[in-house]
Amino acid sequence: MKYVLKVAEHQLKPGSQKEMYYIDEKGELFVGPVKDVTSGKTYKVEATPRRFGGSYHRIISWLD
Repeated sequence: MKYVLKVAEHQLKPGSQKEMYYIDEKGELFVGPVKDVTSGKTYKVEATPRRFGGSYHRIISWLD
């Protein structure tokens, strides 16, 4: 499913150099590959429609 992700916060996933946490302006949590992003900027992503464990969407790919 495609999402417009306006990044409010982002940080490396603890213990990983390949995954990051991304939180959008609505407080939704996305987990996906490391990407150089800027807080406040909007990105298009393809992510799972259902949340894993009820808490986050898994980013499959970055569309821009």
